[in-house]
Amino acid sequence: MRFGQVAPVFFGIFVALACGSNVDTSMVAEGTGATNTGATGNGTGNNINTGATGSGATTGNPSGGAGSVVDPNSACATSSADGQAVQVDLYFMVDITGSMNCPVPDNGVACDMVNGPPASGDSRWTVVSAALKAFVADPANQTLGVGMRFFPVGGNGGRENTTCNANSYAMPNVEIGPLSMTSQPLTSAIDMQMPGGTTPTVPSLTAAIDHATAWAKSHPTHRVAVVYATDGQPNGCGSTNTVEQAASIALRAAVGSANTPKIPTYVLGVGPNLANLNSIAENGGTKAAFLVDTTQSAAAQLSAALASIRTTTALDCVYTIPSPPAGEALQPGMVNVNYTNSAGTVTTVLQDPVGTTCAAGSGWQYSADGTQINLCGKACNDVKADKGGKIQVLFGCATKIGDPPR
Repeated sequence: MRFGQVAPVFFGIFVALACGSNVDTSMVAEGTGATNTGATGNGTGNNINTGATGSGATTGNPSGGAGSVVDPNSACATSSADGQAVQVDLYFMVDITGSMNCPVPDNGVACDMVNGPPASGDSRWTVVSAALKAFVADPANQTLGVGMRFFPVGGNGGRENTTCNANSYAMPNVEIGPLSMTSQPLTSAIDMQMPGGTTPTVPSLTAAIDHATAWAKSHPTHRVAVVYATDGQPNGCGSTNTVEQAASIALRAAVGSANTPKIPTYVLGVGPNLANLNSIAENGGTKAAFLVDTTQSAAAQLSAALASIRTTTALDCVYTIPSPPAGEALQPGMVNVNYTNSAGTVTTVLQDPVGTTCAAGSGWQYSADGTQINLCGKACNDVKADKGGKIQVLFGCATKIGDPPR
C-alpha cells in the first residue's frame, strides 16, 4: 500500500467486565523479554493477574523491551466492538494574488506585489500550481477528501478590484470530496486561475474556516482541516486585514466549542519575509507554517511541505474509539493497542510517553479530546504498508508505555 493510504484494518475494542471470580490470565509470548504485570481489575472479588512474558520485538519501542500481548479472551478483555479509520478532509484556500506572478527564484529582484507582471520563467504561481496538481494526482493521497477555493475573487489577472467580503469566498471552486472523484475537477480549476489583485487574508481565511466548520458539522465522523496557501502578507481590505486578526480567527477555530468542531489551520507560505505567518499556524494548532524559500528549490520544498501536511499527526492513522458497552466507562490508563501483520505476527504498539509529539513518536497517542487514537511514526507506517494488517485496541489491562524518544 502506498504511503498516505489507510490500510483496510479493523478495530476490535475489548472492554473489561467486572467478574466475581479469580482468574489468572497470564500468557507467555515467543522469545525472551521483560515481564509485565498488569493492574488489579475493578469489581468485587475480581482479582486479575495480567502479567505476561514477552518477546523483545515490540512495535513502537526502539530499545526492544516487552513484547507481551493481551489475550482478547482473557478476563480483562471480553467485550468487543468495531471501530473505523477516520476520514480526513482538507479544504485548501489558495492565493492567486498578483504577486504570485513574481519570478522564482526571486534572487532579490523587486516585484510588483499587486499586479506582478508574468515572469519569463517560473513564477510563484507556476510552482505552486504544479505542486498542487501533483498532490491531487498522487495515488498515495486518494483516500483524502480535498476541496479548494481561490482568492481574491477580483483577481482575474489584475483587471478587477479585490473583494474584501468573506461571503465572496463562501462557495468552493471545487467542493470537498474524495480525491478519487475530485482530482480532475481540481486540476481543471487550478489551470483556470489568472493571478491578480491584493491579499484579503482575513476575509479568505474566515471563509475557509467557516466552510470547513460547516462541512465538519454535516460530516461528524470526518476530521477536517484548512490548508491556507499564500505568498504574502495581508494587503488592502482595511485596517482589520492583519496577520494578528487572522491568527485570532485560527485560534478560535482550533479551540472549537461544545457545538463547534475543532478545525486546525495549516499555513503554506511561498515567498520572502513570511515568518510572521507562523502565528496563524501556531494559533491554528499546527505549530508552525511551512515556509518555502523562493531563492532555493521552491518546487521541491512545496512537494515536501504538502507531504508533511498529508502525514502529520492530525491527518493520518486516526481511529475512532467506539463507545464501551452500557455500564462501562473508558479508563485511559487501561488501554493497549495490538498490531497483527498479514503473516499473523502480533506485536504490542506501546503508547508514546507523555509529552512526545506524534512526529517524534513511534507508537500511539490519544487525540486531544480523548475520543480517537492516533498511530505515530513507525506504527502508522507499518499499518499503512500492510494491506492484511489488523489493529486491535484492548481495554481493561494496564497501558504499556514506550521509552522516551532519543
